[in-house]
Amino acid sequence: MSFKLRAQLILFVLMVGLALLAGRAFYLQALHAEFLNAEADKRQLRVIDLPAPRGKVLDRNAEVLALSTPITSIWVDANRLNSHPNKQEIISQLAQALDIALDDIMARVSEQSNRRYLYIRRGLMPQVGTQVQSLNLPFVYVKPEYRRYYPHAHTTAHLVGYNNIDDIGQDGIEAIYNPWLTGQTGRFRVVKDLHGRVVSSVATLQDLQAGQDLTLTLDSHIQYFAHRALHDTIVKHDALGGSVVVIDLATSDILALANQPSFNPNDRSQISGEAIRNRAISTLIEPGSTIKPLVIAKLLDAGLVEEDEVVSTHPGHIRVHGHLISDAINYRELDLTGVVQKSSNVAMAKLVPRLSREAHWEFMTALGFGRDSGLFLPGEQSGRLRHYANWSAMDQISSSFGYGFNATLLQLAQAYQLFGQQGQVTPLRLIADQTSGEAQQVVSPQAAQAVLEMMESVTEPGGTGTEARIDGYRVAGKTGTVHKTAGGVYQLDKYQAMFVGLAPVSSPRLLVAVMIDEPSRGVYGGGSVAAPVFREVMSHALRLQNIDPDRVSVP
Repeated sequence: MSFKLRAQLILFVLMVGLALLAGRAFYLQALHAEFLNAEADKRQLRVIDLPAPRGKVLDRNAEVLALSTPITSIWVDANRLNSHPNKQEIISQLAQALDIALDDIMARVSEQSNRRYLYIRRGLMPQVGTQVQSLNLPFVYVKPEYRRYYPHAHTTAHLVGYNNIDDIGQDGIEAIYNPWLTGQTGRFRVVKDLHGRVVSSVATLQDLQAGQDLTLTLDSHIQYFAHRALHDTIVKHDALGGSVVVIDLATSDILALANQPSFNPNDRSQISGEAIRNRAISTLIEPGSTIKPLVIAKLLDAGLVEEDEVVSTHPGHIRVHGHLISDAINYRELDLTGVVQKSSNVAMAKLVPRLSREAHWEFMTALGFGRDSGLFLPGEQSGRLRHYANWSAMDQISSSFGYGFNATLLQLAQAYQLFGQQGQVTPLRLIADQTSGEAQQVVSPQAAQAVLEMMESVTEPGGTGTEARIDGYRVAGKTGTVHKTAGGVYQLDKYQAMFVGLAPVSSPRLLVAVMIDEPSRGVYGGGSVAAPVFREVMSHALRLQNIDPDRVSVP
């Protein structure tokens, strides 16, 4: 075969090959374009995220205080849906499935046509999402999410806190421990079709991991009784609000922390600034007469008074540095037990100047006044305790009966631990598996025990806190009633009533502190308003903790 013939043959073969390729291309692109596009669409790789449930919040008995429940959100790609030829039919089916007016969705999609991610409805039951998914609608997406549920609602709201619609902690434990409770989002590579629907899963890029559980020291049963007693008292006395704190003296665990008014964290419409305020850690109060036993304990510890010392309060008032200090009546002569039982301002004005201002201030600081609790709760106030260098003689005297400085109810409760911990004050605990902080010896065990027994007289006949008595138990405590201030001026018609106490006196196990803000029906004393709340909460707590009675009944 000649060279020319061979060249022509090769050229012919090449031309036939090109013709076959062109024909195949025409066949595929012109005659089967729809099929090929569909097949190509199925091979669009995307990365999707799946949310993880948050860890549960539990009480000390493993009762659930907060958990995540699965929900569904529906969203659309408004930008692409608007240009779809079957837009109205797609939206019509979606509206029917969600029980929403067709016009409402049409208007939203049209008005926000530039949005690639437009929520239509959030917080739906998972079965609604399943129903929408089964419709296989283009550019309509089902997003699995979680919503926080709080079984105890109002009862634990201020302490546990709440989450926003994106399941991020906003207050309380939910906010402080948000990183701990938040799980790890799952990330997956998937194949999606033209309309964004997942066809198949290709690979796991990041494992989905649920958040870690968190156990509190809280006892939800004691918390319930604290919440109920507080609520009933607020209603009875038409008060502005109030708080209760319960502490386990053996461990410094917070067993209850209740506030009124409260809110339901399951209903976001109830979440407002005033309702969510944790008054036990944010409302600043002048402690009033509740501070007197603490100061007497320090005087005893320093050897500046004797247990059997008698103080003359005659004629029931005294003028100090131009200021008149008075008692309710002329108690004449009182021993230290009488000073505590009758809550004598005159006696305190005579006794406290024996203590140097520096030692007095250091004692108050050691008790925890003027600094926060270390619990890092949102909104916690540290209170105001001026440095002793700025005290006048009258400032020191005023502070001995609870005026001239302020604190939270939680700080007051923490300070009172010294009567149940042999003169020590221990940092409070709220998280069950955290170790307790180091206890500080503030006064001697002997001084603490002596004043504890003095405080028992407050709840006995003749004392200011007889309403705190509990059948079968020896109870020690102290009442307090103070005028509120506004703009630095005391309001003579507005009060805060307090009672702080321990039981049983023979071996203190529990401490309960109560504050009622602005009782307004003519009764406002700590012994009349706050002491009954103490009695109800403490009696239930003693029973729930299986603490034996220590009062011997005389036949």
